[in-house]
Amino acid sequence: MADLIPVDERRLAEATKRAIQAAGGGKVCEAETGLSDTRFSCYSSKFDRASITIRDAVRIDAIGAREDGHPHILSTMASILGAVVIMLPEHEGGELCLRTGVMALSIEVGDVSRAISDALAGTGEEGSKVTRREAEATLEHIADLERATAKLRYQLERIGAPTEAPP
Repeated sequence: MADLIPVDERRLAEATKRAIQAAGGGKVCEAETGLSDTRFSCYSSKFDRASITIRDAVRIDAIGAREDGHPHILSTMASILGAVVIMLPEHEGGELCLRTGVMALSIEVGDVSRAISDALAGTGEEGSKVTRREAEATLEHIADLERATAKLRYQLERIGAPTEAPP
């Protein structure tokens, strides 16, 4: 059996697979980039060192549907580098946006709290010792919390910014 590629490369392969699925599948990506469906299968494999180019990754992420984790490839690249990608709201602030932002923030705080509480409750694999898997899951919730906070900050900063005087 072939050796597995390094963890970060496997994460990128998984992200590529999710991005291709979000974009509508290999045939859609083939039509968009001119690369073969087989090539995309290689890019998505945890056992193949082939990697998608940045140019094609941007194309595939751009045509992908908005869903949790989108843009998949860019978010994974950022995570590997210790960063978080935050997709900013498409519409301007206002009461509805702020309400939605606060609700998202509340949900994410709850998810982080629940993940940490569950890990410390002693019902996991190693009792009350937090396992690597529990830490990784909690870090994903924290990244979601950071995104929610950044979106809310963006909305509030837009509302609080002084209006420009006409020239």
